Amino acid sequence: MLIELMAANAAFAVIKQTLSNGKEIADAGSALTKYFSASQAIEKKAQLGTGDVLAAYQAKQAIERQEKELEFMLNKQGLLGYYKY
Repeated sequence: MLIELMAANAAFAVIKQTLSNGKEIADAGSALTKYFSASQAIEKKAQLGTGDVLAAYQAKQAIERQEKELEFMLNKQGLLGYYKY
């Protein structure tokens, strides 16, 4: 669980930096793949309920916060006209 969360955090940092630099979300394609792969692995482990349940819950909450922040950043770009939906 910890390894997946570390991978998701590292990929999220790359995505966030890419968007902060005014680039398109597609420019962070490999980081997006890593992020959502780690996110799915965390979700799967949380559903199975094996291992440390508290760590699974906390990792799931961290992923949800990151996804809300990513959504905010994309909406912000849309309002500024940088991102075309």
